[in-house]
Amino acid sequence: MDLREIGEFGLIDRIRKWMAASDAAVIQGIGDDVAVIEMAGKALLVTTDILIEGIHFDRSWIDPYRLGKKALIVNLSDIAAMGGNPKYFLISLGLPKDLSLSFISSFYRGLKEGTRKFRVDLVGGDTSLSQKIVINICLIGEGRKKNLLFRRGARVGDDLLVSGTLGDAALGLKILQTKGLMGGPKGLIERQLSPCPRIQLGQAIAESRFATAMIDVSDGLLIDTTHLLEESGVGARIWEERVPLSRLYRKWIRSYSKDPYQIALCGGEDYELLFTAPPETRKKISSLALSLGTPITRIGEILPQKEGLQIIREDGKKYSPTRLGFDHFK
Repeated sequence: MDLREIGEFGLIDRIRKWMAASDAAVIQGIGDDVAVIEMAGKALLVTTDILIEGIHFDRSWIDPYRLGKKALIVNLSDIAAMGGNPKYFLISLGLPKDLSLSFISSFYRGLKEGTRKFRVDLVGGDTSLSQKIVINICLIGEGRKKNLLFRRGARVGDDLLVSGTLGDAALGLKILQTKGLMGGPKGLIERQLSPCPRIQLGQAIAESRFATAMIDVSDGLLIDTTHLLEESGVGARIWEERVPLSRLYRKWIRSYSKDPYQIALCGGEDYELLFTAPPETRKKISSLALSLGTPITRIGEILPQKEGLQIIREDGKKYSPTRLGFDHFK
């Protein structure tokens, strides 16, 4: 058996079994967006993400300034998905020896812009020689234990909700890969190059105490929904026609896909928040969305586990998806 057979998430499941945490202070280990450790009455939040040239980005379509900002943002989104407060980070870089100093300088200017905007501080890291650029950030945050949201917790009968719009970043990537930076609308391309972590929204949802589970949409709506369902031990139904799509996405999608929903369902890198909440909280959620100026859409409902993940097409037909989203090894 090799990694192509088990995939990225099959590997993570095995690592989770091999390396189960034994310390009682570990509130949440492998299996969620963020590790949570109880320290002196507070919840310490720790997450890490890696970006590799040729896998996650290409220098032909992303400049070093935006690469620096994005490297931080993908980690911030994980903290947002728990309703936490990001504080400090370390960064390790693998760099080719012929990379220009101006590239590195611009990268750190982008990184610094992110630190100013989201009020986090760089406190350390490491550098190494590498054939391609490798960026790894470890982000540390904090939160109130009673408010934190996990992938587990969704209950049968809950609504399934998502912030913002879906598919823009993945469609922006397709435009970049086929036509370059000037090949399409700036709005879609910027959603890929400069995503926005929903930190304020995540904190507001956590503090409001109405959500039962939450995750960020990084790998794709369907695969991230699956993660939430597996940890919660439930199933779900999603209505395609309720998946929020932007005006630009609707305008450009036909040039890249015959199915207008496929990229929005499986594309990833939207960094929106996907969460579950009881139906009686709908008015509170609408008020929260209005107060923050962030759309929140009810796209489905939580079902018993035996129902699995069901997608309802616009014509009312039901199907169980076989393609879910991005998996590194498959």
